[in-house]
Amino acid sequence: MKFIKKSLPTQKEWNILCVNDWHIGSKVLNEELLNRVLRFVDSNRDNTRIIINGDLLHNINKHSKGAMREQSMNSQEQYDYVADLFKNYVDLIDAVVVGNHDWRTEEETDIDLMYMFCRELGIKDKYMKYRGVMGYSINKNFYSIEMFHGVGGGSTIAAVENSLKKLKRTTSDIMYCGHWHKEFAKPYKEHHIDPYNKQVKQYKKWLLCGNTLVDTESYAEKSGYTEGFPSQAVIKLSGERKKRNIEVEWIR
Repeated sequence: MKFIKKSLPTQKEWNILCVNDWHIGSKVLNEELLNRVLRFVDSNRDNTRIIINGDLLHNINKHSKGAMREQSMNSQEQYDYVADLFKNYVDLIDAVVVGNHDWRTEEETDIDLMYMFCRELGIKDKYMKYRGVMGYSINKNFYSIEMFHGVGGGSTIAAVENSLKKLKRTTSDIMYCGHWHKEFAKPYKEHHIDPYNKQVKQYKKWLLCGNTLVDTESYAEKSGYTEGFPSQAVIKLSGERKKRNIEVEWIR
C-alpha cells in the first residue's frame, strides 16, 4: 500500500476535492454538475487539492456490464478528454487510484489507462494503483485518507456503510471509496490509547462514499437499484493550530 504525505501552507481551511465515478463518456453524465465541480476548483484554487479515486472513464467494452452504444464517445476519446481536462489542474492532484471501469482495458490488453494518464500528466509518483493513503500535514496537524475505489454490491446505504467498514485497512481518519454511486458520509468516534501521557484520546473519524457524476444508468434502473442524485464530496480540513477538525460537504 502506497503512502503519500504532503505539507500544506497554513490556511484557515483546506478543501480536498474527492474525484470519483465521473464516467466520462456515459450518455447520462451530468455535465452541468461537472461544470459546477470545475467552477468550484477554479474559485478556490488557493486552498483546494484533488484526489482521484477511480472510474474517471466509462470505458465499456464488449465483455463488460453496460452497452457500448450507450456511450457518447469511445474509450480513446474518453481518455483524451480526461487527460486534456486535468492538464489544467495537474498542480493540484495529490493521489490517483484506479477504478473497475478504468481497469477494464488492463484486463483485456494489459494496458493500464490510469498509469498512462499519470505518466502523460507527469505525476507517476502520485499513482497508487489499487489502494493507498494520502496524508496532509497542516500547521502541525496531520490528516490521513485511505483510498480504495470499492468492490461488490452496494444497493442500499446500509450495505455501503458495511462495505466501508470491512474494506478499511488502516487507522486513517477517513475511509474513502466510490464505486457504489451513493452520497454517504458518516462520522464516528475512535479512541486511541496514549500510554506516555496516561490518556485515552478521542478522534473524529469518517466513512465516506464519494457518489458519482452520472444520473441513473439503464442497467442500474433495470436491476432495481435505488436512484439517487449525483454529487461529489469535498473534505474540509481545519488548518488552525489545536483546532484539528474534519467535515464533509457536497457539490450538488
